[in-house]
Amino acid sequence: MFGLKHAINGLVELIKNERNARFHLVSTAVVIYVGWKVGFEPSEWLWISLAVAGVWVAELLNTSLERITDLVSPEQSELAKKAKDYAAGAVLVMAIWAIIVFLLVAVPRILMSLML
Repeated sequence: MFGLKHAINGLVELIKNERNARFHLVSTAVVIYVGWKVGFEPSEWLWISLAVAGVWVAELLNTSLERITDLVSPEQSELAKKAKDYAAGAVLVMAIWAIIVFLLVAVPRILMSLML
């Protein structure tokens, strides 16, 4: 249970302190709402949940790497900048993939619901 407390604290701190995490939180809520409204099937929820979780994991790792980089290299450094840029790029790749998954799952369902 001790580790769970730290994990929850990490998520709360991320959301409180990182603008991008708050954007991910709102996006997650919108995706869940849309999925509930249009009636995603269990297999669709699986893909959506994997995409959403992937974005959150990437953001957590990115923020962790940024903090560690700041700790070990507080001065301006080209290597530190590259490390941060690579980690941010990982979040971007995951977010793009999540958007594609959402569109592939949601758009057909939304169109079907409009035609009924």
